[in-house]
Amino acid sequence: RALETHADIQLYKSEQFKAASMLIPDAIVSLDQKNRIEWFNASSKNVLKLRRQDTGSSIETLIRFPEFIKYLKDYDVSNSLITHSLNGGARVYNLEIFEYYENHKLLIIKDITELYNLAQVRRDFIANASHELRTPLTVLKGYLEAMVDTPGAHQEMWLPALKNMEDQSSRIQLIIEDLLTLSKMESETLAMRDEVVLVPELLKKLQQDAEQLSQGQHRFEFSIEADLCILGFKEPLKSVFTNLVTNAVRYTPEGGLIKVTWSTDANQGACFQVQDSGIGIEAEHIPRLTERFYRVDSARSRATGGTGLGLAIVKHILERHSSELQIESQVGKGSLFKCCFPARKVACE
Repeated sequence: RALETHADIQLYKSEQFKAASMLIPDAIVSLDQKNRIEWFNASSKNVLKLRRQDTGSSIETLIRFPEFIKYLKDYDVSNSLITHSLNGGARVYNLEIFEYYENHKLLIIKDITELYNLAQVRRDFIANASHELRTPLTVLKGYLEAMVDTPGAHQEMWLPALKNMEDQSSRIQLIIEDLLTLSKMESETLAMRDEVVLVPELLKKLQQDAEQLSQGQHRFEFSIEADLCILGFKEPLKSVFTNLVTNAVRYTPEGGLIKVTWSTDANQGACFQVQDSGIGIEAEHIPRLTERFYRVDSARSRATGGTGLGLAIVKHILERHSSELQIESQVGKGSLFKCCFPARKVACE
């Protein structure tokens, strides 16, 4: 009788859980180790057009678009798949897979159409506004340059003011270019095909650029694993490496040491890190460094020519490469910026 009572309680809890899952607006599908459907909730019937007889069928035979098949085989729990391919592209969905209980998987599909459209409106506004600002700013900058270079009685009185206006217009131009870059990256599709990026070649060129920017004021140590390449997108990755090294040069006092390392990590992935002996960053600022226009010290950023968008761009690019930016810093002792790429991204020649 005790066992029967216990079994009844467990059955009641199981039925209660199933009933609750049926009311969840997100589509939920449970998969076994071979990606066969074990059960699904009511929302899955609307989103995926699943029927009761589909239980036991492989999910790959029912959701056939290539993006999903690739995601199912190579999925990373830290990433999700955003797609228009379900239901003929009328809605936008976010697909995530979670492992649970002895290699079973839970596929959760969330309708994010309204959020996606809102984000698209914001991206379009930033892109359009930046494009519209670029033309009048170019004209204004051209006149300022002409006035600075034209000799006359105005030179002595107005030259400092004109030079300051020219510098500020150049800074606005950099901000506009960074906004356009960020907007472009946010709009890119996740379905783009990776290519083999020859990172050692990129870093050798970057070393020359960094030394030129430094003008002999800093010491550099570049440690580059010669045959270590990764799968990704060349120009965005170049932007990541350039941003991190350039920041180290800008925020490291004269005579400081900057170490750049590209090597295999303990998990057979690849890691890029930049360590400097610069001014450092207070701990409370570190979590917010990748926010747009967030500044630890506005005056210092203006003095070094920063736009406040560099690390936001780095964050977005790394997310597209299944990586993230790790930051360690101590005031007065320097900072370490590090990003690691998973083993599946490594492409050694």
